[in-house]
Amino acid sequence: MRNRARALSLLLLVAALDQVPGGVAEPVGAPSGSPVRIVALGDSTTATARDWAPEIKEVYADCLPAALARRGLPVVVFNAGIGDTTTREAVARLDRDVLSHHPNLVVVQFGINDSWIDVDQGKTRPRLSRSEYRDNLRTIIRRVREQGAAVVLMTPNSMRWEDPYYIKAFTDHPGLLDVKDVQGINRLLAIYAQDMREVARSESVPLLDIYRAFEQYGKMPGRSVNDLLLAGDGFHPNQAGQRLVCRLLSDRIARLLGHQGPAPRLDGSSERQR
Repeated sequence: MRNRARALSLLLLVAALDQVPGGVAEPVGAPSGSPVRIVALGDSTTATARDWAPEIKEVYADCLPAALARRGLPVVVFNAGIGDTTTREAVARLDRDVLSHHPNLVVVQFGINDSWIDVDQGKTRPRLSRSEYRDNLRTIIRRVREQGAAVVLMTPNSMRWEDPYYIKAFTDHPGLLDVKDVQGINRLLAIYAQDMREVARSESVPLLDIYRAFEQYGKMPGRSVNDLLLAGDGFHPNQAGQRLVCRLLSDRIARLLGHQGPAPRLDGSSERQR
């Protein structure tokens, strides 16, 4: 009974993370008989990681085709993630890296770099203001929609203090991000994640709340957010984190395509409701 109740609570949590703001779902379609064309637009948490993190064999964009194929949904995925970029660069490269692929669906995940303070470079403010971050998201949404494609926004994953370099940098510059607070590294990121939620709501765009999913995972007995992040890094999802994002995103996309299947659990498996 206890295990069944726990499984049900996880299913309900996934459902809560998977809501469409305003109750509006965008149609996703491709010519009959053709695979759905998906572009994953983001920063280093989206980009292929083999060159700098060889322990990550697959990022979420890599595993999406197989995850959706198991549901009988043929897709082709183009990874337009580039490390150390913000929504400002995303707008600038939208034609080249996204629209040139003639996508049916674009997944957009930014926020960590936008909200980050380059304290080691003498900065005291985020790279992008909240206003520019929100405006850039709206620009991406509207330009993608003008091309007839749908959009899914994904909040950035939450982080933890792990990297000694940045722990020292922020320790030497108190008053910016509190290194003594486990959530101190997320002080600004949480605000930008909320900005994305509000943009999704105002633009009637489906939202997948990865930030909330990571935090909820960390509240499960015997689990920690660090289980989902690269050791010694604390910013990027490790292989387990990427797989979790893939499972949640593939479920979201399947629902947009009208396919109902077993909801993914946050512990990485799938279970049908009973």
